[in-house]
Order: sequence, then structure tokens, then C-alpha cells
Amino acid sequence: MSSIPTLIEADTWAASAEADLDAFRFPGEAARAVVSGSAGSGKSTLLRRLTRLLAAEGTEIVALRESTRISAVPADEVLIVDDAQTLSADRLRELAARAEDPDAGLVVAVRSWPVPAELPALLQQLERSRPAILLGDVTKQRLRGETSDLGECEDAVLRLTGGVAWLVRECIDAHDEGDCQDDADHRVLQESLRPRILHRLMSVSPPVRRLVDGISLGISPLDDTADGSVDGIESLLAEGYAEGLLTNDGRPAPIIAAAVRAVAPVTRMIEVVESHSALGLRDGELLRSFDGVRDARAATALAAWARDALARDPQLAANLLDLAVECGADPEAVADDRAYAAWALGRVDEAGVILDARLAAAQGAAATGLVDLSAAVWADRGMMQLADETYQTRKPRDAAAATRAHLAAAGVGRLPDFVPASDARGTAPSALRTAYALLERGLAATLSPTTDSTTLADLQRASELYTASADTGATVELPSVIAAAAAIGLGDLKTAHTIIDDALTGQQGGPHRAPRLNLWAAWISLQRERPTDAQAALARATSGQALSPRDDAFAATIAIGLARRYDDAAGLAAAWEAAHARITRVEPDLYSLLPLGELVIAAARLGDAASMRVPFERALRIVADLGEPPAWSTPLHWAGIQRGILLSQPDALAPHARALVAAAPHNRPAARMAQAGRVWTSVLAGTVDPDAVETAARGLATVGLAWDGARLAGHGAGRSDDRKVIARLLACARELHPRDPVRPADGTEESAASPAAPVESVLSDREREVAELVLQGKTYAEIGEAIFISPRTAEHHIAHIRRRLDATSRSDLLAKLRVALEGTQSAPSPREAVGA
Repeated sequence: MSSIPTLIEADTWAASAEADLDAFRFPGEAARAVVSGSAGSGKSTLLRRLTRLLAAEGTEIVALRESTRISAVPADEVLIVDDAQTLSADRLRELAARAEDPDAGLVVAVRSWPVPAELPALLQQLERSRPAILLGDVTKQRLRGETSDLGECEDAVLRLTGGVAWLVRECIDAHDEGDCQDDADHRVLQESLRPRILHRLMSVSPPVRRLVDGISLGISPLDDTADGSVDGIESLLAEGYAEGLLTNDGRPAPIIAAAVRAVAPVTRMIEVVESHSALGLRDGELLRSFDGVRDARAATALAAWARDALARDPQLAANLLDLAVECGADPEAVADDRAYAAWALGRVDEAGVILDARLAAAQGAAATGLVDLSAAVWADRGMMQLADETYQTRKPRDAAAATRAHLAAAGVGRLPDFVPASDARGTAPSALRTAYALLERGLAATLSPTTDSTTLADLQRASELYTASADTGATVELPSVIAAAAAIGLGDLKTAHTIIDDALTGQQGGPHRAPRLNLWAAWISLQRERPTDAQAALARATSGQALSPRDDAFAATIAIGLARRYDDAAGLAAAWEAAHARITRVEPDLYSLLPLGELVIAAARLGDAASMRVPFERALRIVADLGEPPAWSTPLHWAGIQRGILLSQPDALAPHARALVAAAPHNRPAARMAQAGRVWTSVLAGTVDPDAVETAARGLATVGLAWDGARLAGHGAGRSDDRKVIARLLACARELHPRDPVRPADGTEESAASPAAPVESVLSDREREVAELVLQGKTYAEIGEAIFISPRTAEHHIAHIRRRLDATSRSDLLAKLRVALEGTQSAPSPREAVGA
């Protein structure tokens, strides 16, 4: 009797099996094997190949038919059985009896489902002779072993098909390289296979078809089966896999899911919406299923799902609300939700138009939500005064609403009566109510003239609990921003960083508040002398949805701050010119005093102080009306000191200096600023005490003003004639404000084999800095001012560079520097980094 060919690999697919079957034999043994695989994996093809091979060798072959008497088939003949899982219990018992004879030839092909009770005994008997031949999914290795002619589309085909064998073969047959050249999603290929896939779906049982349809549309099997039982679902999933319609993880291959979504009827889509399935509704084809449909049930279901999606996905909610109106929903009934979605997406004017029409007629609890939203819209427009007026038109109904109103009042300098409305008795504490209570107490404490860093505990805890509450309601400012701003005003940058970082991690206020939190992360990084981190956070904030006017102005301010610290005068001027229209369309409020101070200083440096005079005076009135709370007023008065220095107006320094001196006993930053102000005045008058200058400069650095400390040390060096003093103070300036080289985007270190390596072997880090400034056309004095060295030292560096590069003239030097620095990665200017 001839032996049976078998396979070395158990996880191959039918094409490989056909090519290699006759290469492996078991001399002297009966032809016995189990071939297992899902529909379309090539079991029947493999059996036909076996039959031809055995017949060619003279072996008697018997294919099992309904009329075949199994017991009458001689042992030396090979009985071939296809789709054994469909046989009756009696036939399976007869086959098991034959399998008990190790010399009886028997080859059985079977799917993984169904599994009749009698089938395992048959398979176990055969597998005692040798392991089953498993025809599994197609892998990249197997596909490359075939002449698939897919070229560069192999990965895409495997992704679309999930490696399901019959789908891979269909793709190979239908693939046309020309169609894929400008079709990265392979839509032409998907459309060509759609009829074949839909035909396959029609051939399976209705429960499996419904299961595959439901999963493709995003419905959980638990929500879409008749009984909802786990056992029933597992059985259907096993059947779907055996039919070649589901992958190992119980999901349809992407090409199957796309085919289902493309032909989903509106009635089925309504079921999807009613099940609140987010997965399917993101697909454009599904949303287009409602085009031109007028159906009350569809409108109701779309509106209900949109309300559920508002907090976590405003864009999806906005799309669903638009569809609901198109399907017949009353626009007035969904107007409030559309206003919230527009606000969350940064479309504040659109939200404002809706609210203008809705707020006057709203009553009760609904009015509270609309008042909060309207106030938040005004705040995001950069008009906190109108946010406060909005709250004054409606009396708060509870303690949380009172706190939200107090935030707006304090924001415009109107000291609120911090006695919140009482909640109903017997109400159990909640994370949100506790967060607001702590926020109220913490904000009130920071507005005290004697506040200190101990007040941060309440604000930090308020931010943590607000994040934990997962509240996404509208508010004029986030607790984390208030807490971080207060922490900076109290000189605690580390706590400010922690507060914002935790808020970002916990998605405080919802995903749509991430841009504002990232802007504050960028601001704190700027204050901590970490420009690379600041640029990265700024890029995250500006790369998504549209920014509100307030956040857009903040983003522009950060770009200006980067330019003021790390670019030259021309770079700062360009950043200012590009951002001027953005920063002047918002009004100052308590929570924007820190970025306003940056703008006041930058404007003074550029000789445009007049443009910031009105906002600066308005900000000074806000803190004056609040009683000059040091936690909020100190940074603003420091900006006034810097403004006076830059404008050479000693008289303008006096009121700010007095305010800092008054706050110094209760505020560490104020004490450092007051000390630095006295030393700076002495330096400008020509008296340079190196000990006092260095102490004051380093004191500024401890409260987040390292850049200002470096400037103070640089000014001291520039007004001293003592070479030792000059060297000492310039070294201090470089230490306080180091250049931060750009790190690779993935956070890894530069490779030693990078293009910069040859330059580093020629020029030192300092010489490379000087060389970059030379290429920008800087004079010796400008180079010295930029990197805190004297003009004479800059001249010395340039002479050394010329010798190293063997440059014979200035033009030759410039040419060689361009070649030498080509490909190096030095810190980009903020204009290049953030597109200011």
C-alpha cells in the first residue's frame, strides 16, 4: 500500500500544500491524516491533490458518499472524507471504528465548527498516527514564498484580509498593480471583491450573517444576539471563524467589514445608532447611509447617541446632530447640544449665535447649564467681563454653580463674596462638589494679601478631584489652570508642572480641553528653561482642533516668549509682527496675567510698548481691585519693572518696586524680585557688585525667572571694567540660561554616525554656536549679547574658527561655514519650530 504525502509545516495554506505534498512520505505506514481548516483554506483542494497522487501510484481510493458502506471498505484502500463535521452521529461512529485499526487508510478533512459529540473520538484516533495538518491563516513569510505578484502591496493585502486564506487568494486574482499606484487604501481592490464577499455572506446561516454584520458595524455581540448568552455568542464566533468570515480574534477582516458597511440598509443603521455604537459611526460610508432619509426613529436615535458622545467626542456628536436634523429632528430640541459641541470644537462664534437665541427663554436646571456655557464662550473669546455679566443675570442654584460664577467675578477683579449657595441637605459628598468646595477655598486664600505656598494644597487637591470626577461641563477656567497659575505666582514651578501634567494625563475637562492644558504645559516649560519641551507642547496644542481666541492668543504669546529668549532681535520682531493681531483681540483677566507680562516685556524690548499700555493698565486695575494679592500681582509688577528698565524710565519702576517690597514678607518671588530690582537699578547706575548681582540673579532663577536672572548677570558684566568680574558674571548668565539643543522627536540620542559628526570634530560646541550667529550676519556685539560673552571673546572665537577652516577671507569663511554646518542639528529658532 502506498504511503500518504504530508506537510512539514502545520500553519501553511493550501497553495503551499499543493506544491509540496508529494515531497514527503512515510514508507510502510498506512495513509492516515486529519486535515483541518476554515472554509476556503484549501481542504478540498488538498484532498483532490492527494486523491490524484495516490491514484497515480496505484492505491485504491474511495471517496465517502452517502451510499458508501464504511465497514465494507478494505483496510488497504484509502477512504477520503471531506467535511466530516457535517456527518451524522452513526457515520462518525463508523469512521471512528475504522480509525481504531492503525493499518486502515483514512484521510479526514474537517472544519473547526461544528463539533459533533462523536467527532473528537475520530480525530483523536487518527492523530495518534501523526499530528493534524492545519491549514491556518496566511502569513507574510508564506505569502512571499508564493508567486503572488502583489509587489509592494503584500502588507496592505494581509492587513485588509487579516490573512484569511480565501480572501488572500481572491486579492491575488483581482490585484492590478496599476490600480494601486494612486490608491493607498486599495479601494478599487475592495470594490472588486465586494460582490464575492457579499455572496459568501449570503451562503451562511442567518445568525452568523447577523453576527458578522453587527461586528462590522460596531455592535457588541452581547447586544446583538437573540439570547445574549456567552455560550451562544462563542458558538456563533466559532461558526463565523469556520466559515472563513472571522479572524482568530473574533473580528471580521477589514475588507469584509468594509463590504458590510458599504451596503448596510438604513433600518440596520438605525439599530446601530440605537445601540450607541461609536465604532461604526466614525465611518464616512455609514454616515452617508442617512443622506436624504426622513425618519423620526432615526432622528431620535441619532440625537440620543449624540448626547452620549458629546463629552468624549464632540466632533462625532456634531456630525450626529447634523444628521439628526436632516432626518427630521426639531432643530430647537437639539440646539443646546449643538451649542456645546461647537464650543468644545473651538467654534465659539457658532456656539454664541445659538446661545444668544436660547439663553433668554431657558428656565430652571436647563438655564444653569446654558449660563455656564454662555459664560465659557465669552471667556474663550477673551471677554471675561461679559462672562461675569452673564452670571450676574442668573442667581446660582447650588454651590457648584456659585463657584463657577465666582471664578468669572475674580477673573475681572470683582472680589466675590466667597459664601457659596448651600446644596440640599442630605446630599452625599461627591468628587465634583468637593472639588468645587476646595477650589473656592483655595482661590479665596490666594486672593489674600498674606497668602503663602500652603494654600496650594487646596487648589492642587481641587484639581485632582475635578479630574477624578470626569466632569466635562463648561466653565470659564479649569481648576488645574487656576492652581498652576497660583503655584507660579508663589514661586513653585515644580508643583505647577505636576498639576498640569496630572490634568493632561487624566484628561481634565474632557479631551477637548487638551489644547489649553498643553498650552499651559508649554508655558511652564518655557519658565523652566526647557524650550524643546515648550515647542513640543505648543505643537501638540496647535495641531488639532481650532483654538478659541483666548487660546490662540496664548499660543502666540508662547511663540513670542520663545523668540525673546532663544532668537535674535529680528526673530523676535518677526514673531511679534506675525502674532500682533492675535494677541490684541483678547482682554486681560486674572488667569492671563502671566502671559500678559511676557507681552508687556516683549513690546518694550521692540519699542512698541504703547501697543500694550491699555491691556497692562487694565491688568493693574484687576489686581488693585482684588487688593493686590501677591500670588497674582507679583509677576505683573515684575513685568512693569522690566518694562521700565527696557524703556529707560526709572520713574516708571517706582510703583512696581513699592508693590514688590510690600509683598516681599509674604511672597518668596516678590522678595527675590524686590532684591533683584534694587541690584538692577544699581547696575544701570554704574555700580556693579558681583556678589550682589550673582545672588540676585540666582535668586530669580529659584522662582522661575532664570532668563531674567541671566539678563541681570549679563547687564552686570556689560557695565563692569574688571575682567574677572566680567568672566564671572558671564559664566553665571550662561549657567542660568543654557542653550537647549533639540532632541530627536523620538527622544533618543543622536547617533555618533550622524551628519553632524564631522563638524563636531572641527568646531567645539561654543564655536558652532558662534558660527551659526556669524551666518545670521551678527556683529561681535550682537553675538556676545545672544550667548552672554563679550564682543572681544566673540572676535577671538571667530578668529579661531577661521584658522581651523583655513578661510582666507570673510566670504571664504561664510562659504566654508555653510558647508561645515550643513546637516547639523542645532536648536531651531522659534519661528522655525512653531511657525510664528
